[in-house]
Amino acid sequence: MTTFLALYRGDSVSAAKLLALSAHPQVVSDFASRLLEDTGQEQDLDPVLEELEHGRRRVLQLVKSGTE
Repeated sequence: MTTFLALYRGDSVSAAKLLALSAHPQVVSDFASRLLEDTGQEQDLDPVLEELEHGRRRVLQLVKSGTE
């Protein structure tokens, strides 16, 4: 499976333009690691939001480990 990062910028999602694209394993792994460090700091999440956050963290962990 290919994992890549895409960086967009614009006034809205529909108007955003692609600025950069990378499939370099180290770049993807570092980005996933940084996102993992930023998650899990919320306390008393709604149970539904907590499950969504758990899924998000699991995907980031898989991306990180899949590029190592």
